[in-house]
Amino acid sequence: MEASSSSSKVTVEYHDPSAVFPLVSRSIAERLPLRNLNWQSPSRPLRQIRQLHVEFVPDKAAKTELRPPTQRLDSSGPTSLDIVRGGRDDRTVTKERRHQIPGLKTSPYLKIYVLRCDDKDKYKESSRNAIRDWIKENARTEGKRGEEHDAFEWMILHVVIPDTIAAGEPRWRESAKEPDELKERKTSNIKIPGKSKGTVFDRLRADFNESSKSGQDRVSQIRLQKSDVPRDLLPTPAVATTLEETPQERELAWKDLMDKFKVMLLVPFDTRVRKYEADIAEQEARRSLPGWNFNTFFIHKEGLAKALESIGLVEDALAIYDELLFGLETAVRDLASGQADGTATSFAVCTDDIEARILDTKVEGANGTHDDHASRTYSRLLEKDYRAKIVRSDISVFDFFSYMFSRQQALILRLANTHAARAEMGASSLKEGGEDLVLMSEVCWRASAFIHNNSRTLRQDLLARYESLGQTIAPASLEALVSSWMYAVADHILRETSGPALAAAQLDGQSQQANGNPHKARRSEFDFATGANPYPQRHSSIMAGKRLTSESKRPTSVSATLGRESIGSPPPATRESVDVVAGVPGLPELANYRGELFIMQRRVLEQLAEKRGWRAGWADVKAADAREREAVVDIDLDDEADSEQTNGHVATTERRLASGEKSKTSSDQRPSDAVLSTTLTTLLDSEDSFRSAYERLSEQAMRYYALATQTKSVEALVGDLAMLKRQQGDLVSAEALFKHLCAGYETVGEGGVGRILSEREVRVMAFYADVLRKLGGDLRLGEEVRVLMKCLGVVAGWRMDRKQDVSENFESRSFGGFLDDVGVLGVRISSAAERSTKLKDSLTFKAGHYFGEVALNCEIIHPESRDGFVLRVRFRSVFEEEFQLDQVSLRLQGSKDAKVEMLVGNKRPATVSPGIVEVELESEVTTVGPFLAERITFHAGNLRFIHDFARLETSFAEVNGDSDSTTTRPSAQPRSPPHVFVFPSERAFDCQVSLAKEILLDRPRHLLLALSSGQNDIKKMTIRLRPTSAGLRLHLGKATHDGIAQIETADQKSAGQIQLSTLAQDTVTMVKIPYTVEQATPFISMRLDVRYQTAQGSFTFLDTVTRRHELPLDVDVRDVVQLSTLHSSFTLTTTHRLPIVLARSMLRESKVYAVEDLFGSEQDAVMVHRKSGAVLSYKITRKEMTATTLSRREAALELCLSYVSTEELLTTMMRRGFEESLLRSGYAALTRVLLPLMVDRCRELFAGSDELALAVLLNSVSMPSYEEMGWSEVVVVLPALVRKAVGTWLHSWHAENTKLPLDYTSDVARILQRSITLSVEVPTIDMAFCATMKLGTASSRAGPNTLILRLGQPVTATVEVKHTATWSAASVLGEKKSKAATSGAQAFVLDIQADAETWLLGGPRRVHFIPSEDEDENKPKVFEIVLVPLKPGRHLLPVVEIVAESTGTGDQEGGTVASATCETFYESRGRRVDVVRDVRTTVVFVPGGRGVATEPG
Repeated sequence: MEASSSSSKVTVEYHDPSAVFPLVSRSIAERLPLRNLNWQSPSRPLRQIRQLHVEFVPDKAAKTELRPPTQRLDSSGPTSLDIVRGGRDDRTVTKERRHQIPGLKTSPYLKIYVLRCDDKDKYKESSRNAIRDWIKENARTEGKRGEEHDAFEWMILHVVIPDTIAAGEPRWRESAKEPDELKERKTSNIKIPGKSKGTVFDRLRADFNESSKSGQDRVSQIRLQKSDVPRDLLPTPAVATTLEETPQERELAWKDLMDKFKVMLLVPFDTRVRKYEADIAEQEARRSLPGWNFNTFFIHKEGLAKALESIGLVEDALAIYDELLFGLETAVRDLASGQADGTATSFAVCTDDIEARILDTKVEGANGTHDDHASRTYSRLLEKDYRAKIVRSDISVFDFFSYMFSRQQALILRLANTHAARAEMGASSLKEGGEDLVLMSEVCWRASAFIHNNSRTLRQDLLARYESLGQTIAPASLEALVSSWMYAVADHILRETSGPALAAAQLDGQSQQANGNPHKARRSEFDFATGANPYPQRHSSIMAGKRLTSESKRPTSVSATLGRESIGSPPPATRESVDVVAGVPGLPELANYRGELFIMQRRVLEQLAEKRGWRAGWADVKAADAREREAVVDIDLDDEADSEQTNGHVATTERRLASGEKSKTSSDQRPSDAVLSTTLTTLLDSEDSFRSAYERLSEQAMRYYALATQTKSVEALVGDLAMLKRQQGDLVSAEALFKHLCAGYETVGEGGVGRILSEREVRVMAFYADVLRKLGGDLRLGEEVRVLMKCLGVVAGWRMDRKQDVSENFESRSFGGFLDDVGVLGVRISSAAERSTKLKDSLTFKAGHYFGEVALNCEIIHPESRDGFVLRVRFRSVFEEEFQLDQVSLRLQGSKDAKVEMLVGNKRPATVSPGIVEVELESEVTTVGPFLAERITFHAGNLRFIHDFARLETSFAEVNGDSDSTTTRPSAQPRSPPHVFVFPSERAFDCQVSLAKEILLDRPRHLLLALSSGQNDIKKMTIRLRPTSAGLRLHLGKATHDGIAQIETADQKSAGQIQLSTLAQDTVTMVKIPYTVEQATPFISMRLDVRYQTAQGSFTFLDTVTRRHELPLDVDVRDVVQLSTLHSSFTLTTTHRLPIVLARSMLRESKVYAVEDLFGSEQDAVMVHRKSGAVLSYKITRKEMTATTLSRREAALELCLSYVSTEELLTTMMRRGFEESLLRSGYAALTRVLLPLMVDRCRELFAGSDELALAVLLNSVSMPSYEEMGWSEVVVVLPALVRKAVGTWLHSWHAENTKLPLDYTSDVARILQRSITLSVEVPTIDMAFCATMKLGTASSRAGPNTLILRLGQPVTATVEVKHTATWSAASVLGEKKSKAATSGAQAFVLDIQADAETWLLGGPRRVHFIPSEDEDENKPKVFEIVLVPLKPGRHLLPVVEIVAESTGTGDQEGGTVASATCETFYESRGRRVDVVRDVRTTVVFVPGGRGVATEPG
């Protein structure tokens, strides 16, 4: 950078003859920079200057030891004024001649005379004259010359020392209107001879301020406090009393001074800007004239830029530099193309000192950290007076672009408010606010473009220099010099753009988010308006260069980042870190461009190290691949020598991949250390130093890319570091890095892993597995196997693509050598399976990623001489080696009951060869029904490959077509899993479950299991029954069996199983199991699992059983109790839709009761329907007691009903007829599959048929047709050899059997007869009454059963009541009498109920009486009443009811005594009488008679 003073501050020169400026300099510095200045030019819009930095420098006569402490940091060095005057520490007072080109040197904007005047006398004697001389020599003389390029203002600063006469003079007075407002004291116009009222400050203003009202006030006064003044400067003793200022007065004084500074600085600035614009306009007008020089134009226009920069308008200055850069590029391009004829623009051919500056640059310490020493040594690279060379047109193109970049960089860094810029301005970090990361990222982006573009210019510059010297430079040395320069510039930019915000975000990722919307705060380009000026307006000038090169395109951020953990374990992206990046404007961009600069430095190192034969990271792998491709030769497979050469080549490849072999370069390609910078010489001192620097730069770039959420870049750098660690032998760190990389490869495509993973990603996994294998250990073994399987999945995916997509040129992928390398690293399925055997737990993978064309043949095969079935699975192996599958298992799930599952697997390991492989899966399960093929599992070691049919879009089995298998190749339509219909062979084991035919309702019901051994010689059998209905309880411990012995076990009852002994071939035995239900349910269901052992092994019979538990009959009982007999009527109805045939019924007598069938119904068969039931009537009488006491169960009667279910009769007759025809047809082997399906389908049809009830009455049922039975769905699951023939036979059978006759007296009906025994308890009552109402003599008889009563004539009636205790519990069961019966006070109430409109009842309507046990039953109790008929006609006699009377008294325990039970048989119930009017004569008219006949009454 130029060695002149910085133009970032406004220079203010002070003359301090009394050396008092240091006393006020600290207070002035506290109020700097000046803020919120407004400047407006006629040619520009209003500009607000937010901050104006001011630098105070002493004039030539001032003493250097009294310089203020607010100067630049290197205060011991020359000031900016000294640098302007020749770049040396020239402290002489000699006057220097002004340069002929304005703006080349820096001049002050304001000159201040710092005055110490303690009283008016001293002012008169010396101070006033001294000020006038200073103004005459410096200010007014310079102003008279009219040099507008160096225009300035002047002012006087009066510093008042305490304890002086001036310190006692007042300056402020209170306002008359506003007591709190202070105003300066007015000077009195009245002059008193011999006495002066004015102060020193008044005299200064009167002598040196202009008298006009618009004149500039050039005098300010600052009063110091005693604490701010050294004692040696205070008068001793005190001359006068100091007038103490209030804080308000003191602040007003300082405000007055700062306001004068603002005005005094803006006035000369405006003058200079106008002059610069005039000069630039003049130069623009001469552009087309001969002799126009761009360098001269540049100096004029840069003077305007420096003026704008110094005043704080940095944006405008940057816009001018962008315009100048564009002009420079145009001038260079015109000179290069020969279009600059007639102009005086010229540049130096080369840069004569660039090589020395590059080699003398050291940008980093030994530890790679930036420090102040690095900053100072880097400045040597740009330590040059560029402007002097521009003026002389002796600057090279390289230096010119370097100077332009340095100026733009400085301005943008100042706009960004970086730490370095604030330090240069002398500003405090806490006071000036945070950094603008968007602008800092702009610097990094410009630097990247500058380094790339100017490096080419540097190469041409160096070649031109050596050519001018008549020498040549080696290409390696040329590249070394350029690389040194690129490394140094990149390092400088990284140092300049580092800041606290970036460091905090990189460390913890928890920086505070900026207020507002971060997207709005992001600045992608700058467009600073420059107003109505004659220069081109700047449109995105800062960002316009981005489109020059493709490397400068800003990448799109993605959602991934790394944390702050060590490089040995890169952390995954977190949501919090992404939010931090998104919440800080400019942070992702800055981190991204800084990462690019680190990558640029690493690339420089790699290029230089490659000349020495050193490589690191993936570069070493790529170089090895290139050498292997160059070494590939054609090999004759028949030539043994060539075969040996091939083996040697593979061995070499293995050694190369294992050890990381590197190629060596010739000595002539290696650059000398003499042409390298000190830093690069240190970094390339040895291969270890190079790898250490490579690791450091990669780590830094990776962390910045992670902060910028550039996932792909981070992964690439992590891969480089992982390979570097592997090459260095640090396998632990390499493992952590590889693990982080492979974690991102989890996502797979629909067709497998190989759909999305690249060659490099697979290599990463292969190297990761190799590292894990070398490290060893049980903890790493599982991860190693998983990584190996990922690699194998990619290889298998590629090979399956090659097989399925014939249109793709697989060889064009050039995977041949790559796959060889993967195999060399141990990525083989056999090795993966072998390694997995050491794992404790198995690893699961998707079979579709490793095997192709997985297909299941849904046709089952029955083996000979044993039970079970066989299925075949076919798949394609794409691996070139043979390996073994220890087990292949298929899981089948029941279509009707999803809880029924079974596994089908191979018995011995299967050898898998390349190509199509078929494996037979055997099952020892015997069952019937459809199953879904849910999952196939391939086992190899501890590896499990799972193929889920239900989760794939698969093709259905086209059983009727050419294909009889189901494959997993993708289809256009989603398909359901393949169906497998399982059925046993004809002579397989069978177990039929039915309900017992005899049902006793008061006892547990039973299940009958008919076990048929078939072809099996069973040695041992275990029956398991699991209820699936709610409330069903199976009492297996009480099971009985016939024809087979039971094995007693201790846990038989708890295990819910029955263990039985041997059962010979072709033997049938029965097992009877009682069961109960806790709630009413129409059906009961259970799962049956019978496991039996034979000489061929262990087998299982599975079945899901559902049986109807609901009784087919509903019985309703009605009893009529008399004194000596009881009449019971039983009404029977069906609970099903179909009727039943009641074959026989009987009511069995007991020890207490005798039964007589009134209608003889037990001999005749009766059809019972749901709506028209059957009625059974019985007469029950008491027997003579032979025992003293009996139980109620012994006394109860039993109703036995024998019936035949028409539904069961229909299905059985159809089954027998179908079975007989099937056995004669030659398809007896299909009996176990066709018969159960036919029976189930018939039951479904019968349950939903409305015409079947009528058909039962007609004793003929129409057979279902072939289509109604659904045989077409059954035929497709049969073996292909008999499928068509069986379908033809079924069609013919249905055509021949259209009607089925029903015979309820046939042998089949007798066999199907079932019986239900119900326990009928005869009701027990304490007292039975028989009441009879008899009319007296007033009634007359009209017939044997008809009485005639006269209307209104009273009739005497008697009510006779008989009673008996024969039906009481004490009499029947011999029990003790109840308390009500034994108390002797139990009374009964006789209640006569008559219609009030028909009868008038005289006498007691309710009679209370107590029957006596001693009374004779034949001697009734008689109650007399009077009946008066009130309505003529035929009426029923009043009703008599007898009920027990409740005593309402309590027993000894305080309870109520229960009333006795009684029943009343009213013999006169339903008896009618005729009521007639009482008349004497009746006139009868006889048609055709001669007169009227009168009958006497």
